[in-house]
Amino acid sequence: MFFGLKKKIMSRAIAKRNKQYPFDYNYAEDFSLDGETDTLLNNSYYFSAHDENMSFFARLGRRTDKEETWFVIRLDGQLYSLDKEIFLQGGSPIRVEKRNGLWTITYEGKLNEQDQITFRAAFTPKQQPIDFTSNMPAERMATGVANEHWNKQFFSELQNISGQCHYEQEGELNGSMTLNGKNTEFHLPCVRDHSFGKRDWNYMNNHLWLMAVSASRQFNYSMVSYPVMSVLEVGNYRDNTGQHYMLQANLDLQTVSDGSIPQELSLQMLLDNGKQVSVQVKKLTGVTYHFQNGQYILHENIADFLIDGNPCRGILEIGFNCDSNRYFNQRNLNTIQR
Repeated sequence: MFFGLKKKIMSRAIAKRNKQYPFDYNYAEDFSLDGETDTLLNNSYYFSAHDENMSFFARLGRRTDKEETWFVIRLDGQLYSLDKEIFLQGGSPIRVEKRNGLWTITYEGKLNEQDQITFRAAFTPKQQPIDFTSNMPAERMATGVANEHWNKQFFSELQNISGQCHYEQEGELNGSMTLNGKNTEFHLPCVRDHSFGKRDWNYMNNHLWLMAVSASRQFNYSMVSYPVMSVLEVGNYRDNTGQHYMLQANLDLQTVSDGSIPQELSLQMLLDNGKQVSVQVKKLTGVTYHFQNGQYILHENIADFLIDGNPCRGILEIGFNCDSNRYFNQRNLNTIQR
């Protein structure tokens, strides 16, 4: 079956499904693992906040048996991070809670093994949440599906990636911290991310996430490769004209296909309002995380962005399966239609 026809069929089916099953924000906000036993179930909270002087990101990935934990601050060019990645269920020193309608993050302890910190912050939303299933143009998922060979086994295996809910929201992170006795108050442009459902890190081949945020704009490009789908790309961009969604991007996939961290990246993104956005990314520093006993390695990097000439700061996140033969399913990347 020709690619164009397959894409058209899937676009209609996905758009119909999204209309029938709209994103339930209240259900998503209240999701809990209480009563669950499957260790592949995930309830993950992530915050990423940046300005020209300070960057912060934290993640609390709750599972039924453990908690995947990140906590990193870059202040005045110095990186401070929590060294331990995994804690037993309920044992993470990071607290992510909803108080008086706002998500809060608190941590008190050491970073870099010797730096003492007390951190308190709350996230105030400034934009509507974006659901990565229902808000993205149907043609993005349809493009990924249309690139694959269709048979009964393929559609059955698609269920491996359809059970995860993932949404993001732009806002502001306000708080204070005392680091090695010095107090700092901050008000940072921020993106919070919440995802839940089944997440098997070993089912991912490789992925890339580029995110930048400032007071005037927010950018997102996400690419992931699975055994069932060699490339899936989505994205969005918010500026003073509003929120717009990606129809196509021209990132050279070869630059993220060898298992290394790229020091610089560039791409053009076509939006649903017809605008082309030019993006340049330069890595500054980062931390490496290990999932499921090293089956999947993720590099979370702070990066400088230039978006249509406007400087921003954000994240260059890239991850790879321990089996390098799985990157993009060893497809010839020049043959994948995007």
